[in-house]
Amino acid sequence: MDGHTQQERIRDYQDTVIGNEQDKGGVEVNWKTGVDFAVVLPDTIVEVEVQVKNTNEHPISFGACRVTEKEGLDKFFTARLKGKSHLVRPNVPRTVRIRFVASDVGRYEGTLELLFVHSHPKNVFLITRKLFATIGDPELHDRLGPEAPYTRNKGPTMDLTGRIIPSTRPPEWTKTRWREKLPKYEIPAYVIDAAFGKQSGNAVQNIRRLMPREFNVQTYGDWFLYILYVEEEQMRQDLLTYAMPDAEIKPNYPRYDLEVKGLAEGRPSVLTGDYILISRAGEGGDGTERKWHEGRVHKVLLERVSLRFGDDFNTYRGTKFDVQFVFNRIPYRRMYHILKNGFNPKRLLFPDPEHIRNNRLPTSSQKEDLVLFNRQLKTDDEQLGAVAAIMNMSPGSAPFIVFGPPGTGKTVTLVEAMQQIITANPDSRILACAPSNSAADTLTQKLMHLAPSVVFRLNALVREVKDTPTTIHPFCLINGNRVFAIPELEQLAKYRIVVSTCLSGSVPASLGLKRGHFTHIFIDEAGQGKEPEVMVPIKSIAGKDTNVVLAGDNQQLGPIVNSGTARLLKLSQSYLARLMTLPIYNIEGEDSNPGGRGVTIAKLVKNFRSHPAILEFPNTQFYNSELRSCGDNALVRSLENWEEVPTKGFPIIFHGVVGKDQQEKRSPSFFNPDEAILVSKYCLSLVNDRKKGVRAQDIGVITPYHGQRIKIKQLLDKDRKLEDITVGSVEQFQGQERRVIIMSTVRSNEHYVTADIRRSLGFVADRRRFNVAVTRAQALLIVIGNPILLSLDPLWRGFMNYIHLGGGWKGKKIDWDPNVPVDADLPSTYDSERKLQARKDSEEMITRLRALIAKKYDDGDLDIDTLDIEGDDGDEDGVAGAIERPLLREAE
Repeated sequence: MDGHTQQERIRDYQDTVIGNEQDKGGVEVNWKTGVDFAVVLPDTIVEVEVQVKNTNEHPISFGACRVTEKEGLDKFFTARLKGKSHLVRPNVPRTVRIRFVASDVGRYEGTLELLFVHSHPKNVFLITRKLFATIGDPELHDRLGPEAPYTRNKGPTMDLTGRIIPSTRPPEWTKTRWREKLPKYEIPAYVIDAAFGKQSGNAVQNIRRLMPREFNVQTYGDWFLYILYVEEEQMRQDLLTYAMPDAEIKPNYPRYDLEVKGLAEGRPSVLTGDYILISRAGEGGDGTERKWHEGRVHKVLLERVSLRFGDDFNTYRGTKFDVQFVFNRIPYRRMYHILKNGFNPKRLLFPDPEHIRNNRLPTSSQKEDLVLFNRQLKTDDEQLGAVAAIMNMSPGSAPFIVFGPPGTGKTVTLVEAMQQIITANPDSRILACAPSNSAADTLTQKLMHLAPSVVFRLNALVREVKDTPTTIHPFCLINGNRVFAIPELEQLAKYRIVVSTCLSGSVPASLGLKRGHFTHIFIDEAGQGKEPEVMVPIKSIAGKDTNVVLAGDNQQLGPIVNSGTARLLKLSQSYLARLMTLPIYNIEGEDSNPGGRGVTIAKLVKNFRSHPAILEFPNTQFYNSELRSCGDNALVRSLENWEEVPTKGFPIIFHGVVGKDQQEKRSPSFFNPDEAILVSKYCLSLVNDRKKGVRAQDIGVITPYHGQRIKIKQLLDKDRKLEDITVGSVEQFQGQERRVIIMSTVRSNEHYVTADIRRSLGFVADRRRFNVAVTRAQALLIVIGNPILLSLDPLWRGFMNYIHLGGGWKGKKIDWDPNVPVDADLPSTYDSERKLQARKDSEEMITRLRALIAKKYDDGDLDIDTLDIEGDDGDEDGVAGAIERPLLREAE
């Protein structure tokens, strides 16, 4: 079917649905926008009355009165026509009662079909009403509902041009003596026009034409330069959409406070040290030049920032300002700077067999001769081999990779190797980096048994001291104002190990440390950073003999890239992932390739984190079934017989629920109250089970949307026992573990006919996110989501099949065969087949309804779910008092 025909059929379906919902033929039916049962407690029978009024001069007849629901599913709605007659007399309303009852939490939908036969003139017509109901806790749903409907942020309408009056440097900062000034590196206008101009056409092709033809040592810098230009400009433009007209700046001398809605969820993202421009509302409208005062962010609170302006700025309460947020270019300027320097050793950028000709597989005696600082490595041959291989690297080798799947101890392996190096060689110096502050903090914590005179944690000035673990403060430089500072060159040079983020890895060179000062550069979580980002420490200060060690997992989270163009140009491929595609890093260790496993790359295979059942599916999907569950049985098997686990010994639960994903106010982030409530109930059940001894801090809740995180925390914070449960995104949990992990997938849009059903999954369908999420749990994994929607992704469908066959299923039933094998690595036609079936169902519905209307009806042809035989045409209901149940009318 071509696209045009497909669109015509979709429009035909939509027109039919809308047409059926209109009153017609002189008949009026209430509940114009649909019959909403609201939120109902499980197993509670609720009835709603639908009134049918005939405004004609002659009676009309009911031809049908029934409820249709999705094929193959249980029926939860029934329709009953009050009275024994099928006639609707003029101005004598008839009542149709809709009954709803269900047990499983979630959202239910149906359609009430009312067919009418008009004799004067002969005419048959249909009127429908959508039916909605939610099973759950009415009080909790009311608490979690949207405060106001979502409205899309259309971006600024203000004039953003004008003169900028600069701000002052935060006086709390200690002055740093830089030996190297960082150039501005402005983005060329022709690059912006190629990627974002009105005549840009295919942005990827336009940018590719500007890039070098080949990617090699000579073109390395220019290759990434153009891609980074596009990414930075995308981020700058994204930030502009958060411009705020008519905002109030409140004096809090010598600073000013600005309220920024959405700040807590990173919309916009503002950090200490960033700039914000403000201009009096309406200024420049008379043709004069507009002035923008540059404010420096001195403190970031939950929904408020504290700013400091130049000395000539002043205002009073009530004055309105236009506000625009300024993109912090320093991280990108650092990346541009290293891309433009001349240090491009082939052994680091494009290593090949000539760079490893002296490398050998560590011998048994080399591993046995190691005097380990962490004796637990003694029983792990892969960790021992990695440490020995790093120790035996000759100066100026190709990078060594520690490929560490979840829970295999890659950071522990790096720390052991660092200690071995500084012990064996008194002249060695190590720069240890990671893309994120949290990962760099973790490295520092694992090195804390060394003295603060040996290890230094280098922090950016803009980082808040309160955001760092207090245990590492002795390893940092904090000035008298409780602000991080950068040490003098002479002091920095004395440390044996300096730990920083990758972007701050340029600081030693900028202070004046000579190239080659560090004998080794270690990058932990190397798969998470963009390649130019990870290259900042390497290209800024590595010498000809500096060895580089990377640790990470290319099957877990990769770099975050905002520009679709930059993603297509492979900025989302990390340095680690790119190297692992080269023959010398062949993880399979084929004899035909030089290097490979144990020589240039080590794969850790002992998983010390998870229960075997939790590990099995990701192990099969991502790690060639090589991982072995080696965790402490007292821990990993501690919840396999918990009372809520459907099958003892299998500590995985998938709780199927068809909820409703919602948005509110100006936040595009989704939330799902049905899933949030289930999460809180599981948390409470775990903490209240004294026999299992689960503490709040043992539980982690992973959900991909900030809106859902807020709703879940809102529920958990009502109970002091649950306050210490961590609720975060997949990114926040990478590198972490919890005894219990509960996942809420949130998305529940099933409009197959009109929507791109794969897009409905959002970024839940990302393979690497999935892998990280399901590998954080030690003893119990609970997943809450809409199985029908998730089944559209082959990886998720395979995972749900695994749980279903293992006996871990609860809630909403699946509508596919879990015994049919799913290959997540092959293109799947399941989602297209499902969409095709949805279209087929919609076409069959149209055909059925048209046939219904075309049928000739006699008195004996009445098609009604239930007809009350007591009472007259509608004044009484003989069975209403037989069952006590809530009765809802439209006004309620």
